[in-house]
Amino acid sequence: MENFSLTDQRVFTPIEKQMIWKKPASHQTSEEELRIATEIKANWHDPEMKISNVLLEGDAGSGKTQLAKALSFDLQLPYTKVTCFADMDKSDVFGALLPVIDSDQEDDQELFAAIEQTDTLDAVLRLIEQHYQIDQQTAKAKLADLVQRIEEQQESTIHYKYYPSEIVRAIEKGYLLEIQEPTVIRDASVLVALNSALETNGLLNLPTGVIQRHPDCVIVITTNRNYQGNRPLNESLRDRMQHAEKMDLPELSVMVERAISKTQVNEPTLLLKMAEIIRLLDETAKANAIKGVAGMRSYFYWVNTMKQNQDIFASIYPKVLYKLTTDPDELHILTTALTDSGLLDELRELIRQKKWGDVSKEVTPVKGRTISEEEAAERQIETLAEETASLGESTSKEEEAVPEETAEEKTQAEPLPLTEERSKDVEGRSQQQLQSEDESEEMSASDMEALDKQLKRELNKEARQLMKNTIHEKEGLIVHRPKFEVGNPEVVAIRREIDPVVDSLSRQILDLLENEESDTYQKGKYEGQRFNASRIAYGDLRQFDKKNPPHEQPSLAVGLRIDESGSMVRDDRILAAKKAAFAVAAFAKRVRIPLLIYGDTADASTREKTSIFSYKEFSDSFDWLEQKLVTMKPRQNNRDGAVLRLIAGKLSEQTATTKLIINISDGQPKALPDYTGVKAKNDIQEVLTEYERQGIVFVSAAIGQDKEEIKEIYGPSRFVDITDLTTFPKQMIQLISRYL
Repeated sequence: MENFSLTDQRVFTPIEKQMIWKKPASHQTSEEELRIATEIKANWHDPEMKISNVLLEGDAGSGKTQLAKALSFDLQLPYTKVTCFADMDKSDVFGALLPVIDSDQEDDQELFAAIEQTDTLDAVLRLIEQHYQIDQQTAKAKLADLVQRIEEQQESTIHYKYYPSEIVRAIEKGYLLEIQEPTVIRDASVLVALNSALETNGLLNLPTGVIQRHPDCVIVITTNRNYQGNRPLNESLRDRMQHAEKMDLPELSVMVERAISKTQVNEPTLLLKMAEIIRLLDETAKANAIKGVAGMRSYFYWVNTMKQNQDIFASIYPKVLYKLTTDPDELHILTTALTDSGLLDELRELIRQKKWGDVSKEVTPVKGRTISEEEAAERQIETLAEETASLGESTSKEEEAVPEETAEEKTQAEPLPLTEERSKDVEGRSQQQLQSEDESEEMSASDMEALDKQLKRELNKEARQLMKNTIHEKEGLIVHRPKFEVGNPEVVAIRREIDPVVDSLSRQILDLLENEESDTYQKGKYEGQRFNASRIAYGDLRQFDKKNPPHEQPSLAVGLRIDESGSMVRDDRILAAKKAAFAVAAFAKRVRIPLLIYGDTADASTREKTSIFSYKEFSDSFDWLEQKLVTMKPRQNNRDGAVLRLIAGKLSEQTATTKLIINISDGQPKALPDYTGVKAKNDIQEVLTEYERQGIVFVSAAIGQDKEEIKEIYGPSRFVDITDLTTFPKQMIQLISRYL
């Protein structure tokens, strides 16, 4: 490593030599360390551009203090530090005048002799603590009592001695001074008193006179960002920092190297996966406003439990998760993020491979025997395996591309679009007849899974096309077709609750639609084939008569978007959203409304920035839809603009007269790295403006605490406040009914 020493010609005392930090074997030199040391060394002798004040700002555990100490070694300067506290005042910055007296009291003689040899106020307090075996608060009271007692002794001669603070001592003697957490000080003007000393040739006005900043003094301010109780760093102080670094968790490889050096656990593959978990938890906590931090300290102590033969899947709770939060809802968000990412499963597999070996490396195939038809029937085996298949073969080949269907097969497989069916095949039939004819046999679960697998590729291709030339183009969007469980009891429970509501409302709507079908003129229309002067007296503008043939059906297509961000775990919001989706799907099926249902989340992994869950496409049947909808759950963040653009793009291709998007969300858009605030709001409003020109109607149903913010983003005309979640399904059906 390059020599960055600034003090080759300087002579230190033995104590000062001990103050120069020694790098332990576990220390790994970072890019930030090299960058800062290089900058300081390169500009050290430039009187105008000298760098001697450095700001390190970042999360707890990101290595700020470690970096400050490393600079002490690199620059060869004695290291000292001051940790700020809320009630810190200027006497803690400059020091204080304390009395020095002659006293005949035996109890005080030894203490006075020791005090005379101390250099700072902090040292005096520590001495009193040790002398009387008391804590710091009692030591302060003891010192005040001692001063008062001295003042009351008229026969004694009182002398005052100035005790400089550690800050003053470092500035005067030319040390590397770390000032930790200045943002916790209540009085922001306290450190502003140092402004004059922060200049290259700065001065400090003390009670004993003026001192000049030592030319070798380097000041490093280390502070956390956006933590509870913190205040913004004073602008004038911040401006005097000649170099600033944003401290985040280091690269994964650096985290692993430091963990190996620190804990002596030499398992790079396992440690890399554990580092990915730490980074995921840290990002999830930030995105969901969870106050705790998953940093290097948590990582080191979690890794260290491996050395003690602890179960790392159990020790992650006291070493990592409980340091982030103990709130049940927030823990659910974090553990859900871990589960969805698959990192814990990957870690388990690595541990299994370490213990038992990697099965995939076996090269000798072991063929199974071919059994008879009688034995197959007895063992309830329906399909025999190929003779060439071996027990050790991977099944990943099933994921290979499915050959394209022939034009004839594709034509037979695809049902007629609903719009064509309505305009041709439906002519002359009532809604009740259509409903009764829809009782067709469902697709089998295996067939649905095969179809989902085939559709997934096409859906991802369409999504990438719609994201072109947007801010989401390079954000790693992936469309999923949810896997479902046959016979899920939650389906029965939800249907039992929402079926009466759907039955009642759909019956009313179907009756209205039935009565609207007539060969005769109907009165009281806003527009129509003939003018009816007798209606003018009503003053309701319904002054026309209109003939509505039996084949003419109301034309509506609906896209339903459901926010699956982590905050939906609160107050059963995700359960209310599931019930609403069930109700909308059942209603759409009965009234024959083309329907699309999407759920979404963001930041499932560094590769998958946006995750879309396609529960139902416009071209899908309603088969197994409810089984898919119950898989909906709170996940990560939310990138609203991407999914709204995707739904709007697909809805714009529908031929319905009215095209409606209902957005169900409980909070503001927020996704990594910076999709929030003004940027997210502008993105959503661009989607609204672009697709409203194409005739799409947007309605946002707000079910969370950020209702006012959602209202501001979407506008009052597109906003629906859902206060009572128990009536949510009914409200959704009534909302859709308005557009029929």
